[in-house]
Amino acid sequence: MRILLVRPAPTDETIGLQHVMLVEPLELEVLAALARPDDDVRIVDLILERRPLRHFLQRHRPDVLGVTGYITNVPAMIAACRLAKRLDPSVVTVVGGVHCEVCPDHLDDPAVDYRVVRNATTAFGPLLEHIKRRGELPAGVLRPGERADGAGLPAFDFSFPRPRRDLTARYRSRYFYIFHDQVALLKTAFGCPFRCNFCFCRAVTAGHYAERPLDDVLAELAAIAEREIYIVDDDFLISADRVTDFLDRLSAARLDKSFLIYGRADFVAQRPALMERFKAQGLRTVIIGFESFYQDELTGFGKKVEVGANEEAMRVCRRLGIDVFATIVVSPSWGREQFAFHRRKFKELGIQYVNLQPLTPLPGTGLEVPQRDLLLAPGDFERWDLAHVALRPQRLGVAEFYQEIIKLYLATLYRPRYLLGYLKYPKPLLAKMIAGTFSVRRQYLQKLGEARRRFG
Repeated sequence: MRILLVRPAPTDETIGLQHVMLVEPLELEVLAALARPDDDVRIVDLILERRPLRHFLQRHRPDVLGVTGYITNVPAMIAACRLAKRLDPSVVTVVGGVHCEVCPDHLDDPAVDYRVVRNATTAFGPLLEHIKRRGELPAGVLRPGERADGAGLPAFDFSFPRPRRDLTARYRSRYFYIFHDQVALLKTAFGCPFRCNFCFCRAVTAGHYAERPLDDVLAELAAIAEREIYIVDDDFLISADRVTDFLDRLSAARLDKSFLIYGRADFVAQRPALMERFKAQGLRTVIIGFESFYQDELTGFGKKVEVGANEEAMRVCRRLGIDVFATIVVSPSWGREQFAFHRRKFKELGIQYVNLQPLTPLPGTGLEVPQRDLLLAPGDFERWDLAHVALRPQRLGVAEFYQEIIKLYLATLYRPRYLLGYLKYPKPLLAKMIAGTFSVRRQYLQKLGEARRRFG
């Protein structure tokens, strides 16, 4: 059976962080591992391909088309299935991914034969057998018109096969994450035990948290060719004992790797000695969800962390020479005073890299807002990218709000004292980053212009 697995490219409407971070489609590599040895499986990354999907459908003539994506990819996923059906009505189309698991109705379309809404790593293989032999449809898979019933879905199963990284060999040299070049992804745990009310991650696993055995993780890590490793757990810094065990095993295996991880500020602030050891064993960067430097906002987000921990975490990382990619939730309550406060705070703490995310009530998070405050239409999926201003600002006009976001980005990323420090990175990567940041800036300026035309 011929199986074509596709990652769609974002549209021009989506503010594209792929300009500064583009990583392998790990979900497709995992799905590919579930096919039978005699199946002909191919992965196409349309973010990197210059030829359109039509070319690959006509060239490979798949029996099964599989497409995954996020909320911003919903129209592209459905369009891919419709195109495949037009070219060959006999092709079987399957969609999945984190958004499909949480909001499967958004992908209910006659051109979509199956939606995988639970346990893709155990359901996809049996689904392929069902397609071949018309046997029993595995639990957690929906046909057109069917709705997900939480009570009728199977229990969560966090089995994780070894990804088929060989199927993305032609792309791998082009995957990067900011200043981590040729980076590979490693998944060691699923979900998050914390309950931040704005976060989509907890919705994907309905609050469940599960860890892979570390012997399995280290075996996979040893088989990865790339030195740069991005651990894509929602939070790798949860258990000090597990991190210590990981580092012990890493040392025993004598693996020379460089790491990028997600982690909470309070963990970093409370365990500087462990962070120092991690740094000595390859930790380069921590993505920290500071979210805010106002205590009332942190409390409102259900973050359960103190502002002081945010500040101490930054000081620890600076002292140890660990880069920090900071994420900040931009509240619609911010006015010029709040933006100016964060400009000063970033300068004070030495924050060089930041991702500003306007507060966005993603479907499935349960974050409730009055409909009158919502600037994005529910079906305008391409704009639900955590970069568009989703909620009506309370103290500024929409255009002014965009302008303040741009000013905060520029004041942080292009601070003169940091510009010379960027020269330590390889010139090709630095050129890519400069071009990428200017592309994102151009998109923001376009949104600023749209806001002026629409809202005055």
